[in-house]
Order: sequence, then C-alpha cells, then structure tokens
Amino acid sequence: MHQVSQLILLAGFATSCVLAGQGELAVAADPPAQKSKDYELRVIRVGDSYQAIRFKANTGESWFIDDEKFVKIPETGDVPAGDFDIKLITDDKDYIALRIDRTSGATWLLRNRKWSKIAEPKEIKDKEKHAEK
Repeated sequence: MHQVSQLILLAGFATSCVLAGQGELAVAADPPAQKSKDYELRVIRVGDSYQAIRFKANTGESWFIDDEKFVKIPETGDVPAGDFDIKLITDDKDYIALRIDRTSGATWLLRNRKWSKIAEPKEIKDKEKHAEK
C-alpha cells in the first residue's frame, strides 16, 4: 500500500512538471533572494558527502560547515553591501562556488576556501569610470 501511495505521488509530481514545462520536464530554479531575509543556505551533494554555505544576502558575508560548525569564509578584498546570491556546482568529485552581487554584477569565485573577486572586462571598467565623472 505504501508503494502505491508513493507511485501516485510521483506520477502526480511528474504530470505537474510536464504541464508546467508544456511537454518538457520543468527544472526548479533557486528563488531570488528577498531583502527581508537575513541568511540563506546553499547545499550541494559532492560524491558521498555534501558542501553547504550559509550567507547574508545583503552583505555577502558567508560561512561553510566544517565538522558540525560554521567557519567564516575570508575575503581577499573589500565587499560593499549589495544583494548577494551563491551558486554551487558539482561534478560528483569536487565543486565550485560562485557569489554574485545582483545589484552590481560583481562576482567572486571560492578558491582555497577564500572568496576571490573575478576581474571585470575592460569595457565594463571603462563604462564605470565614465559614469562616475
């Protein structure tokens, strides 16, 4: 009986996914961060374990879980307040983490457990310089 209930639930879920995607399987995206939230959490499975990063959406301040405790992720430079999101990507052996300020587009890559800002293309830097004048 329990298996029949699971099968019915699974069939209903699959049907709603197909209808939502108009014939294609729908993929759920992370909902956008809301400014009323203080903290958000991103978790991903990597092989037989997991990686998790907790962060403040308005400051980008973040922590990873290490042996049942949160450890702050250091910055390699100043980080202005903004509207941040973090994406985790895995290949089942390793993972990468990216942090983006959705207001400015500034992006950081997690390297050696530190956030490293990704350099902007020259044309974007030039536009920002002219906008400041």
